[in-house]
Amino acid sequence: MRGKKTAAAGIAVVLTGCGSPSHTATTTTVISTLPITQTVTVTYTPPPPPGPKTTIETNGTYVVGSDIEPGTYRTSGGTGCYWARLKSLDTGDVIDNNVSDGPQVVRILPSDTAFMTRDCGTWQKSG
Repeated sequence: MRGKKTAAAGIAVVLTGCGSPSHTATTTTVISTLPITQTVTVTYTPPPPPGPKTTIETNGTYVVGSDIEPGTYRTSGGTGCYWARLKSLDTGDVIDNNVSDGPQVVRILPSDTAFMTRDCGTWQKSG
């Protein structure tokens, strides 16, 4: 059933004064209308899920292509900043890694499976 409409109905009541010549006539009108009820079907399409991020803000292991975009990332670093590009989700399956203090730059390739970071601060994609 696409839509249902109920027609408005009106009721009028008219009251008048007495018919005596010494009285003036009064008229009161009351009108009531019923609301129209209508059912509407609305289709809601949720927005697509967010794509991979270009900022890495916390420690963790991020899947390339779904969690983060591949590309060159930079950070101001931190004391004992460790990062690793990974061949798989096994954190021992390292392609390349580094532990250092201060600013860091890493190029995460589309062929990398994941990127792991510890104590490096925020990484920002720069290209």
